[in-house]
Amino acid sequence: MNFFEFTTFRTKNIILGIWECLKQLGRKELAYLLLLTLVCLVYFVQGDHKMSETRLHDATVAMAQYQERLKLNINSDYGDSLTVQKEREQLLMAIEERIVTYLYQIPDYSYIGSLETYLKCRHVLLEQLPSAVPLEKGDYILSSDYGIRSHPISGKTKKHFGIDLAASNGKPVYASASGIITDIFYSDKGYGTHIIIKHRFGFQTLYGHLDKVLAHKGQKVEQHELIATVGSSGSSTGYHLHYETIKNQVKIDPRPSLALKKKIYEHVIQINPNKDGEE
Repeated sequence: MNFFEFTTFRTKNIILGIWECLKQLGRKELAYLLLLTLVCLVYFVQGDHKMSETRLHDATVAMAQYQERLKLNINSDYGDSLTVQKEREQLLMAIEERIVTYLYQIPDYSYIGSLETYLKCRHVLLEQLPSAVPLEKGDYILSSDYGIRSHPISGKTKKHFGIDLAASNGKPVYASASGIITDIFYSDKGYGTHIIIKHRFGFQTLYGHLDKVLAHKGQKVEQHELIATVGSSGSSTGYHLHYETIKNQVKIDPRPSLALKKKIYEHVIQINPNKDGEE
């Protein structure tokens, strides 16, 4: 008998032994055992969730402290001195050692505030997370917000997990961040023809009710790259783009992301008027 066969045999014996013990238990004892198992499971899940919250809180506090130090450094009266510049690089490196883990941890955009000063120095990172409107300026109006609403077709009150940007048929739709197209669906129901893009840091974006798809599944796309055109496919009452942002498998409010890149880039352009930084 080899090691694998011995291990399999031993495992089977253990399982059979546990099963025989369970069969000897009465209904009350079995119910008590199941209840005890359930309590332990709930306790474990709650404990793990609490630990995750604690780690996120500690990381947020640390990032906020680094941001304040970086802000003081940038606004220093001796900003051009070698000492100040060296300290700035050290602070940026310290943030960079932690930022990837932190960006995966955060549940939504409310935590980005602790990174704004860093992003003004390293704004290229904004290309890797949803931070721009997927339509051209002037091509759209916000026709339906994220949150509870009366469904335009069923009339039922339910949560709208994205935003609707009303636009003319055929208007170009762009990727709001670099990533890989993981799925393209064609349907006459729900989202209709829609695209899902996977980005870094646990982000995904969904583009719904499309007319034409101008990309393919598995394609790597850059931020602002053309991927489709606006349509009215699926359950739709008119031409518009339904846009969703998903973070760690949870659909979050995409509105804070829409002007994020613009906000950071406006600051960069003001500081470096001769450098290319416009969208």
